[in-house]
Amino acid sequence: MLRRVSIMLLLPALALGPVACGGDEEATPTTTEETTAAATTGEGETGTCTAVKEVAVEDFGRHADRDFAASDYETNPPAGGDHNPTPLRGGQFYPRPPQLGEAVHLLEHGGVIGWTNELDPADQKAVEDAFNEVFGEGYYQLAVVENPDLEVPFALSSWGVVQTCEEADISVIAPFVEQHYAPPTSGESAIACQGEARKLPPCKALQ
Repeated sequence: MLRRVSIMLLLPALALGPVACGGDEEATPTTTEETTAAATTGEGETGTCTAVKEVAVEDFGRHADRDFAASDYETNPPAGGDHNPTPLRGGQFYPRPPQLGEAVHLLEHGGVIGWTNELDPADQKAVEDAFNEVFGEGYYQLAVVENPDLEVPFALSSWGVVQTCEEADISVIAPFVEQHYAPPTSGESAIACQGEARKLPPCKALQ
């Protein structure tokens, strides 16, 4: 099961060490021309959630050892871009906001993040339970991250796609993870497909 943490902890057996991404140590500012919301897929639209939107991103983000903010990214929550050298650990709940650039690095590693903003306890538990369910199916590069800069109560993102919700609609979680885990838009998605995860449909598509 995913673990609730307030600081970064290793995930036993599944934790991956920092992996270097392509690019140099200087961040490249995100521009509208380079990374714009390119299209809406029509997938996953509900009464409370937008359809999943595709975002034009590079295969790799550049590393920069600095604090990243929501304004550094084309979408909120981020769906790719420059980030901190160390990735956020998958398989965790983060009730205290971690470094945003570390979370983006987890996305580059093929992960999916559920972003929350001051959900009530019942909704927060429902989101975490839904993530635990898909985690149990082998999707281990997952995290639930509190983000006070989020403009909605709940959102999902993977490298190159984002979906925002006006409520914590857990019905979109499993479909989003199953369709956007280890996306081919990231050059490092294979990191999310180690061990038994190789059998997952999105991981088979990378082989």
